Amino acid sequence: TMTGVKTWSRSMLIPARNHEGAILPAAQRPDSIPELRDERPVMGWLLGWEYGRKWVERRDEITRHRNMISTFGKILPDFGWWLNQRRPLLVRKQRFRSKPGVRKPITAFGVGKQRRELQSRKLRAAEPKNL
Repeated sequence: TMTGVKTWSRSMLIPARNHEGAILPAAQRPDSIPELRDERPVMGWLLGWEYGRKWVERRDEITRHRNMISTFGKILPDFGWWLNQRRPLLVRKQRFRSKPGVRKPITAFGVGKQRRELQSRKLRAAEPKNL
C-alpha cells in the first residue's frame, strides 16, 4: 500500500446558519393543518383523498390571502389614458375643449351666498334688541 493515500471518510456535519441578513427572505412556510398534525394517518383517509382535500382547501385559502395582499399595492392599468397619450396633440386638446353654445353659470358661489345671507338673517333675529 501507498502511504499518504486518503481513504473515504464521512464528512463533518455543518450546522445550518441563520440567514437573516441574506438578500432573499427566508421561506415562510404556512403552519400545518392542525387536524392532520394531531392525528395519526388513517389508511382510509389516504385512499379516500381526505388529506389531499384538506391540503387543497388550505392551499386555496393561502393563495386567496396572498392575492388579496398583493393587490393592495397594485396600480391597475389605465388603457384609456395610455391610448390618449398616443393621440396627436390637437385631438387630445379637442377632447377637453368646451362645447360651443350656452354656458351654464357656476352655481356653487350663488348657493354659498344665499346660505350666508340666511345665516346672517337668523343671527340678527336671534340678537336681543336693545331699546
